[in-house]
Amino acid sequence: MAATFRDATEADLAAIVEVYNDEILNGTATFHTEPQTVTERAQWLKNVKAENYPCLVAEVNDPATGGKRTVAWCNLWHYNMRQAYDGTAELSLYVHKDFRACGIGAKLLERTLEETRKQGDRFHAIIAGVTTDNSRRTRFWAEHGFELKGTLKEVGRKFGKWLDVSYYELML
Repeated sequence: MAATFRDATEADLAAIVEVYNDEILNGTATFHTEPQTVTERAQWLKNVKAENYPCLVAEVNDPATGGKRTVAWCNLWHYNMRQAYDGTAELSLYVHKDFRACGIGAKLLERTLEETRKQGDRFHAIIAGVTTDNSRRTRFWAEHGFELKGTLKEVGRKFGKWLDVSYYELML
């Protein structure tokens, strides 16, 4: 599927919230359990931009409106707030449920990493925390150069079950 990629803006917030809240309510890719508001996500985006972390979206042509539709987003953020971790960032990637498994997530990840590399030696390592209940999700990270570094057993509880989280790392 053809998509275009660009920096996220406030105009994308409603779509970002739609994608994220669907995962909050129906998935395990995030351990948030309460839906987010546009206001909360606006503060999140403001913080990401203020600290010059990459945050990109993927758009597709929407035949229903004749315009563009934001269907995915990817960003980096602090892995840990302690200063010695400043060269390490955690990556988040979310794709609308109707647009998964068609290559948009992979291309968005690639573009986000390109933007990350443009910042020179600011980032040394990228971390992705991934719940292990979805084998397609865990394969995705390995297929894109991230190495499995370890799994924490039953560290999050969602939908009445304990979930494991694996940590994948990409060295830049």
